[in-house]
Amino acid sequence: MFHSLRIKNFRLILFSILCLIVLLAVCLLMLRAAPPDTVEIDDEKVGLKIGSDEDIEAFIDRCGYVVEGCISDDEVTVPKTWNDAYTAYNDLQKQQGFDLRPYKGKTARKLVYALTDSADQVTVLTTDDRIIAADICAPEQGSSPRPLTGHTPADPTYSE
Repeated sequence: MFHSLRIKNFRLILFSILCLIVLLAVCLLMLRAAPPDTVEIDDEKVGLKIGSDEDIEAFIDRCGYVVEGCISDDEVTVPKTWNDAYTAYNDLQKQQGFDLRPYKGKTARKLVYALTDSADQVTVLTTDDRIIAADICAPEQGSSPRPLTGHTPADPTYSE
């Protein structure tokens, strides 16, 4: 009688440990996928929370660019499944401190701004009152986006 009781207790303990391991793994994955609150620009942490479109323009200005205004404001959905292009785009975003993985399948606002001193355009993705991605790109079809943060127009160290 005591022998079977020990086996049941052992199974219960083993089951409890497995449940705890699974719970810890889920918590770690959720923490890993948490969106960033800041990005680093010129060795300074800059917040990504926004309350208005003026905050977005101030963020772009902080990156070293001056915009004429928003030329496009659309809703987009970050795909749940990514092809090579989306993976490469997220790699670009991760270089800047952003990460689109937590936003897979979610709707975002895509704002495109015209620069005052260039034909290039700045694209910013926002959702939940925060900036989740940003890039600069020439408006021609097929041009590759470049990082917005850390590379200003006068930066001679940046090359495509």
